[in-house]
Amino acid sequence: MSEDVAPANTDRLAALESSMRDLIDQNAATLDFLKTFLDKTNAAPPAATKKPPINTRRPNSRHSDTPASSAGRKKLSLKPSPPSVFGGDRTDGKAFLTSCRTYIRLCPEAFDNEEQRIVWAMSFMKDGRTARWAAREFELEATNGLLRFDDWAHFEEEFRKEFTPLNKEVDAVNVLETSAYHQGRKSVDDYLDGFRDLIHDSGYTDPKTIVVKFRRGLDRRISNALAGMTSGRPSDTDPEAWYILAVQMDQNRAADEAFYAPQRSAPPAATSSRPGLLSAPRPSPSVRPTYFAHATPTPGNPVSMDIDAARKGKTPSDSCRCCGAIGHWAKDCPHWFDVRHMDTDELQTLLENKLAAKDVAPARPPTEEVDAVIPVEDFVSSSR
Repeated sequence: MSEDVAPANTDRLAALESSMRDLIDQNAATLDFLKTFLDKTNAAPPAATKKPPINTRRPNSRHSDTPASSAGRKKLSLKPSPPSVFGGDRTDGKAFLTSCRTYIRLCPEAFDNEEQRIVWAMSFMKDGRTARWAAREFELEATNGLLRFDDWAHFEEEFRKEFTPLNKEVDAVNVLETSAYHQGRKSVDDYLDGFRDLIHDSGYTDPKTIVVKFRRGLDRRISNALAGMTSGRPSDTDPEAWYILAVQMDQNRAADEAFYAPQRSAPPAATSSRPGLLSAPRPSPSVRPTYFAHATPTPGNPVSMDIDAARKGKTPSDSCRCCGAIGHWAKDCPHWFDVRHMDTDELQTLLENKLAAKDVAPARPPTEEVDAVIPVEDFVSSSR
């Protein structure tokens, strides 16, 4: 009896196990379905795009009470200015490198790798030494298959060797040891800009040395005023305080000079020497007094005093300079004695000759010299 029951239980257990496996599979499928459904249900719904209301008021109207909303505005992308074409001048090399850095920093998405940055910077080397240097680098790339620069830092290092001052530190130190950096006729602002560059290039870090160099280059009047300060004098270890104080004193000096500068006064009005009377106003020099029926000469109707000028302007080159007739020169002019045909120089010469001839004394006729014998008496006669 027990032998008959055992096989039946075995089949039953097998059927139960099979059912359990089916249920587990179904449960797993249900869980996956529920998870997918919950993910879709919990996801944020897409925001409905609404058109912004049309604002009928003017943007800068003084009647608007609320500021303009930034919703709906499109984000503007930066458009920095690209570097200028670099020709190889060592004094401009640092500025070119700074311009390239600024552009790369503001637009990093424009470059996929370091090589693109290097080639982009070399594209602005078109003139002078830079053009030849870039051509050599590209020829070397064609030979080796790649540029010789490992990255942007390596490119900057090679660029500084070729296109920046070689011994800028030594040059700056030499300038600071002479009077070439002194203020002179420049303002303190301009002097301070150049002095900061020299200190940076020279590598000076001692604040006392910097203050001494700065004060030595200042204008003598400002330097004396700083030396005579009894209170408020900055510390010798604070260069920035000396910079600010020097700028303020220069501005005060300029204001004092402008305030006490002599002002141009209007000329005094003309008065009469007689009490109670005013002198007659002088005619304006720009207004021409009218002495004749017409004041403006015309080609056919000249002013009386402008006849000579009109004739001189129309006198041909082969005509007489005095009367304007053709066929003789001024020295043979029959009207040379007519003062109406003489200019100012000729009249002056004529008057001088007349006066000189009048002042000359008449010449005396020459007399023959006669040798007269005068008797010489040794003694005076007694009859006298």
